[in-house]
Amino acid sequence: MKSLSSQTPFRSAELPNGGHDEEHQSDEIYCTFNRYVILMNSTRIVHVVVADDHAVVRRAVAQTIDAIPGFKIAAIVKSGTELLEILTAVECDLIVTDFSMQRGTADEDGLRLIARLRRNYPSTPIIVFTMLTNGGVLQKLCKMGVAGIVGKDEESAVIEQACVTVRSHLNARTFLSPGITQWLVQDGNTAEGFLSAPDLSPKELEVVRLFGMGLSVTQIAQQLNRTATTVATQKRSAMRKLHVETNADLVKYAQEQGLT
Repeated sequence: MKSLSSQTPFRSAELPNGGHDEEHQSDEIYCTFNRYVILMNSTRIVHVVVADDHAVVRRAVAQTIDAIPGFKIAAIVKSGTELLEILTAVECDLIVTDFSMQRGTADEDGLRLIARLRRNYPSTPIIVFTMLTNGGVLQKLCKMGVAGIVGKDEESAVIEQACVTVRSHLNARTFLSPGITQWLVQDGNTAEGFLSAPDLSPKELEVVRLFGMGLSVTQIAQQLNRTATTVATQKRSAMRKLHVETNADLVKYAQEQGLT
């Protein structure tokens, strides 16, 4: 099975009609995702920026996307900070980014990065590829308006499917890959159950994620540019919502839910 970490891209020739609808190449397609609308022409090149902190994954994802007819890699970066910088310098129609990058550094990643991307580039769709299995985080990503979520352990063809779907699909719902969908089902989640996951705020989720990675309240405050008092309050609020009583249990929760 070819995963996203494979260096061999999925062959674009395997797409019907080479990935094009020959009878409607000049048609304008309206793609809606939550509160934004993207106007795309099927003959227009889609410029993609890829971000991941693992070189093998970056290369594999870029090769896969670059092989899709009508898509072109505009830039490849290894961190959230680099992603934010490069977006000011290149044309970008689609962002494909890892969720967790540069662990243990003051880099932009996670929900904080997605929030900045949505705020700064509201009309640019975002596909997140991740090893996350936490329903609360996946739920937040959907509510924040990401266009698609793909599991890192899935076949490289899935990232191609996500890109093509995001480019041409008229459904306003976030594209969930087969692997993500299967995980939700195996975890006992219906669509209703998924939407009723613990309602942690994005800031609370970030605190839980970083605490689970071993950072102290003071370190989290420094990384997120918040006061220690604010972080401590958000941590206590998250623990109360999750019915967690000890720091050890909170770390265990973060690990078990794929937040770290």
